[in-house]
Amino acid sequence: MAAKRIERTASVVMTVFSAAYLAGAFLLIPIPMIPQQVGPAVFPKAVGFMLLVISLCNLFIQFKGIAKEDEARAVIIGAEDKVETKADFKLMGIIIALMAVYALLFDRLGYALTTILVFMAGVLVLDRKHILRDTIIGLIASFGMYFIFTKLLKVTLPSGPLSLIGF
Repeated sequence: MAAKRIERTASVVMTVFSAAYLAGAFLLIPIPMIPQQVGPAVFPKAVGFMLLVISLCNLFIQFKGIAKEDEARAVIIGAEDKVETKADFKLMGIIIALMAVYALLFDRLGYALTTILVFMAGVLVLDRKHILRDTIIGLIASFGMYFIFTKLLKVTLPSGPLSLIGF
């Protein structure tokens, strides 16, 4: 019963945070003086909107009693043996260290390489059982996002050593 209360509290907190983030995206980001196709507020507004929609869905699920413990769902995502009641501070520290490594390597190795390397390190740390699937997802996500941002949105991201082959 305590787990249900924690889930409900977390869903309320996340919904409030999402609404505050979205409000900040609308109120705090200045309108650029030079008209732009994609201004500085577009991405934060999109993220805030998606975050709020997902948070509201979770809030609805938690309070309508639709949420249930589902071991089959845990098996699908590879988390069947990772469900614990206590926080794993060692794992949290490793993930935070990976984020710091990501920030340090970002300019040197570029977006795409740094993203795939840190993603795969995270996969190995989390002891996932689907390495091939996760590798394919990581490659598609990192190079796909690189392409979307650099080619379609015309956002400059560091390419690192990939600039030698035309990326």
